[in-house]
Amino acid sequence: MQGDPGSPLHPQTKRHLHNSQRLRAAAIREFARHGLHGTKVSNIVAAAQLTQPSFYRTWPSKEAAFEQIVSETLRSWREAATRIMAGPRTLPLRPRMEQGLSRLYTLLVEDLELTHMVLREDLKNADRYLPFIDIYTQVFLEAQAHRLIIQTPAETLAQAYTAITDRLFYARLYTQECSVGDTVQEAMSLLLPLFHPLPPKETP
Repeated sequence: MQGDPGSPLHPQTKRHLHNSQRLRAAAIREFARHGLHGTKVSNIVAAAQLTQPSFYRTWPSKEAAFEQIVSETLRSWREAATRIMAGPRTLPLRPRMEQGLSRLYTLLVEDLELTHMVLREDLKNADRYLPFIDIYTQVFLEAQAHRLIIQTPAETLAQAYTAITDRLFYARLYTQECSVGDTVQEAMSLLLPLFHPLPPKETP
């Protein structure tokens, strides 16, 4: 028999969730600083002020912990990437692109240790940009179908968008030299000339 969904969690369940959050935060710090191979379970539990049995109740291994955190993070980044052109049909191109890129950049800087952890490992992957290029290609194809942007091949636009936004992220945000707002404006100065919208269809 299932309990009432609105009933409070059992104290043991609450404790397990709290410990899992502490372990996740500690694992992110250790992985960000030492990478997967340089991190030890003993260091994670020491940083979390917990015991090794607590760790193994959450993950079967440090590799499993790393994979889960990276997979969840990349999934959230890719979800944000699908929304870079989101907005009502009447929204002009510049604010549309500003809002989409701001959402993505804000997510990336929300926890820089987590971002560093994921990127540290992802940099070893020569194909790391392909999932984002594929996402952006589909987004720009849809935008072209609605005559929101120029009819340049969508994959070309996706590659340009990836190159510009990635470079500015590393140069401005990853180094904490600029704010998200300033970085978005710099990106817009480079992106808008490539994406300028088509004129509206003439009514016969």
